[in-house]
Amino acid sequence: MKVIIVGCGWLGQQLAAVLCRTGYQVTATRRSVAALADLPAGVAGIALDLNTPLVADEALNAIFNDAIVICAIAPGRQQPGNNYIQSLQRLSAVMQQAGSRGVLHFSSSGIYQGLDGDADETADLQLQHPRVQLLAGGEQALQQFGGCITLRLAGLMGPGRQPGHFVAGKTLPDPDAPVNMLHSNDIIAAVQRILALPALSPAIYNLCCPVPVSRRVFYQQAAALAGSEVEFAVYTDTQRRVNPQRFIAQYGFHYCYQSACDALADCDC
Repeated sequence: MKVIIVGCGWLGQQLAAVLCRTGYQVTATRRSVAALADLPAGVAGIALDLNTPLVADEALNAIFNDAIVICAIAPGRQQPGNNYIQSLQRLSAVMQQAGSRGVLHFSSSGIYQGLDGDADETADLQLQHPRVQLLAGGEQALQQFGGCITLRLAGLMGPGRQPGHFVAGKTLPDPDAPVNMLHSNDIIAAVQRILALPALSPAIYNLCCPVPVSRRVFYQQAAALAGSEVEFAVYTDTQRRVNPQRFIAQYGFHYCYQSACDALADCDC
């Protein structure tokens, strides 16, 4: 099976290496030729800059034809010059023209900003927040393509991303709120489960460690492992918990790391 990882960064590289080893024909895209130099062994690379209009190209159509596309483009911040939504609209057009088989879109659980309590895939989004507008617009751009599965990823951790380093010396809010985190190994396992399907049917799923852990417990443990310290000060009523049960029920999926604390042991410092 042909798989194209568009925007092959920190997460995409891990995924590309695993898929290549398990027999998939993997192509990765980055914005420049120079950025393709450090792709995993066996992964083909092409330069594809979706920030600019694309010209119809037979070679590009051949690459995307009959392929499963995994969109791992980071949304960035909502600010002038952010072409995230337009880039995904261009990607959708490329897939339509080339006849791709389907698309997996890595979105973010940040789309639940402004909500409190249990946030599942049916939640009413608070579109008054710029970040929510950006993420929702990106999802809609790719959902125009028939076979789109949207994966709303919780905060990312894994090789080279030990959260204790990112919070060192900081004072964090909401110590008693649940932390919503996810290890890259569980994302890869979820993608493999989806790719085993005969066809992709449109759906939206949350991915997040299923066993709740408070922000205080998680970040204190993460900081201790990183040899740093973290403090907590501001208390609010926010208790948003990303609910991952739909994907678990649909696929009989078992997380490698049931809680975010379990995953800390497999994050390289």
